[in-house]
Amino acid sequence: MFRLPAFSQLWVSMLALLALSVSARADISIHDLEFRTGIDGRPGIIFARLTNNGARPDSLVGVDSPHARIELHTHEMRDNIMRMRRVDAFSLAPDTDSVLKSGGHHLMVFDLAHDEHKSPLRLTFRFEHAPAVRAEVSHGDSHKTGRHKHH
Repeated sequence: MFRLPAFSQLWVSMLALLALSVSARADISIHDLEFRTGIDGRPGIIFARLTNNGARPDSLVGVDSPHARIELHTHEMRDNIMRMRRVDAFSLAPDTDSVLKSGGHHLMVFDLAHDEHKSPLRLTFRFEHAPAVRAEVSHGDSHKTGRHKHH
């Protein structure tokens, strides 16, 4: 029976772990961010397009901001009335765009400090599998360029 030297066994094990970790990370990109501020203390709303470039499903599980509290919300029809409700995650199918839009999935912005209206809103999108993605969006503006960087 052929045995690899200890160093070679270690090298093969490290390569296998590296391949596993790379294949487990789906690359999520964020585009077309739009932030609509709330009026008279009401919550704001964020729309965007999230692209799962990976080969397996993932989920958006949260969005953090030092400027405000962000919640994942969706609309659903119940008793012929469209209702909005908070959800724990948005599913992101592989190799597909998921659009956060009016009447569907979106992000609600609560407790935005008044003086924060002048600076861009910094966001960190957290996923079940993929690494976090950081983004910025200005109040009342849309960023069709998809300014973001990976965490």
